[in-house]
Amino acid sequence: MLDTLFSPKKIGSCQIPNRLVVPAMVTNFCTEDGLITDRFIKYIEEKAKGGWGLIITEDYAVNENAKGYRFIPGLYNDGQIEGNKKLTETVHQYGSKIFCQIYHPGRQSTHFVNGGVQPIAPSATMDPLLQEMPREITVEEIHQIVKDFGECARRAKESGFDGIEIHAAHGYLISEFLSPYTNKRVDEYGGCFDNRARFLDEVYTAVREAVGGDFPVIVRISVNEYLLGGRTEAESFVLARHCEELGFDGVHISNGMYASPALRQIIAPMFTEHAFNMQGAQQVKELLTVPVILTNRINDPRMADTLIKMGKADFIGMGRGSLADPYLPVKAQNGQFGEIRYCIGCLQGCEQKLFEGTSITCLVNPRIGREYENDLHPTQSPKKVMVIGGGPGGLMAAETAAKVGHHVALYEKNSDLGGQFKSAAYPIGKGELATVVSSLRQSLQDLQVPIHLNTEVTDKLLEAEQPDAVILATGATPLVPKIPGIDSANVFTAEEVLLGKIQVKPGPVVVCGGGEVGGEVAQFIAESHPDVTILEMQDDILNDMMVFTRRCLVQYLQDAHVKVRTRAKVENIGEEGVTYSDESGEKVTIPATTVISAFGYRAYNPLEDTAKNVCDHVTVIGGAVKAGNALTAMAEGYKAALNL
Repeated sequence: MLDTLFSPKKIGSCQIPNRLVVPAMVTNFCTEDGLITDRFIKYIEEKAKGGWGLIITEDYAVNENAKGYRFIPGLYNDGQIEGNKKLTETVHQYGSKIFCQIYHPGRQSTHFVNGGVQPIAPSATMDPLLQEMPREITVEEIHQIVKDFGECARRAKESGFDGIEIHAAHGYLISEFLSPYTNKRVDEYGGCFDNRARFLDEVYTAVREAVGGDFPVIVRISVNEYLLGGRTEAESFVLARHCEELGFDGVHISNGMYASPALRQIIAPMFTEHAFNMQGAQQVKELLTVPVILTNRINDPRMADTLIKMGKADFIGMGRGSLADPYLPVKAQNGQFGEIRYCIGCLQGCEQKLFEGTSITCLVNPRIGREYENDLHPTQSPKKVMVIGGGPGGLMAAETAAKVGHHVALYEKNSDLGGQFKSAAYPIGKGELATVVSSLRQSLQDLQVPIHLNTEVTDKLLEAEQPDAVILATGATPLVPKIPGIDSANVFTAEEVLLGKIQVKPGPVVVCGGGEVGGEVAQFIAESHPDVTILEMQDDILNDMMVFTRRCLVQYLQDAHVKVRTRAKVENIGEEGVTYSDESGEKVTIPATTVISAFGYRAYNPLEDTAKNVCDHVTVIGGAVKAGNALTAMAEGYKAALNL
């Protein structure tokens, strides 16, 4: 069925076994000295085992002060070659090819992650996200960095890589020179296109001289920066032709920089449409004879195959798809589409963790980064395990425990699985959350795990089953503060609204609580009700969201004309409205026919003491410990199962 997707194709002299590419993604799995680790190798090895045709490594620093993240690899000294030889040899065992992406972050760095060194850029223009002023690079420094790129490429070839990708996208240093948004120079490296492209030209020449004419060298470019004053698509098409004329063996189409709008970020959130770069990639492909790689927000192999058949690109990059399921290619080739764990675009593990300065993980696949710890070999001492709670954490715990050979049964008091994911899938842009539940349910069925729905676990049931281990994943329950009128007939929870258990009456609606849940339910209601107000105690709303997804939801709330009142403490809820204290202490009443309680959640754990009376091995996970997000719950479920 996917004959095109699994056909070989050359990039330069390198034959790629299929059209599925793992684009570069920062992991923070390496050392601060730029050395790769066994953890990093195992992470890459998992993808090679999974059948990806081409793996492009994350950004390799070209010198010791060319890091946008603290724990990225580098090839800026010969001592780093040996570890990379081990990496490439490992990948080649499975028939995959591996390219080394080399880069300099430019202004998209900070002195905190870059050895105390001030970031550099073509011009002293501050990145609006990182908020650190870079220093304008000198011509002498440009020449040195060009040499650094060449030396880095030489070491990559000596390490056994099959090719080089020069990173000229995403607002990093080369991209900064190419863009009039960041390049304000008036010397030979600024102004007209030829001058702005000069740095890339010199880098390419240095790299080509270092690796030879028959070694694949490709380039990654942002076709659209989505910024006023940035490089236009029209000029990006000129740039693509220029790259082929220079001698590049392929062009990798991407988009954006850190300063770009949230919906057009380098790593697109779930609110973004699938394959939104496809038109730009197709236009580039029509201009060039060398292969084109298309990436961003593509998570289904059938979509990838279709895009290639439509002439949008020659190869498809599925970076986050490879995180969610490293074995996606093998499963797709075998027609096992129902067994693929699809990326949902949440950004919680792959993006948010990087901004926190930690290593990546994945909500859908908490095994990422832990491949070196456990190969999921069958246990030598299988236990009888009760998993109580069928939300994301409980589902992950049950699946993992069953995979390693324990005798697992799952208990859920409601009529269906999913926990808070059932309602969380309803707000705008979050429908793909449902795929997590459906794929885990299917996996449990394949593993022959009994699922007991509509089953309230009691003392008697625990005593009757006599489990060897219990994993409590009972989740969290809505927080109900002691506010007069909170139990009024016109007050409902966000979950009740989202699941359609109640119908919001005509008239003004007040949402009490401006966190993620409150913001989402406000937007959801505003689709059919024109008068919605959010009341939030803090200085701003959506403070529990990561920056890029927050930006998206803020925009949607503005588009829906949702009113927001911050520093507002709810004092009383009546039949006619909600009374709150503003920042000056003055009491204000606003009318409301319907009031939504979105004050957050609290842990729900009614069975721990009872379970401990029955067996010695009891683990509490997720919202049953502390109300949080699914990323934490899934990770804790995975860990609890491995620790049985």
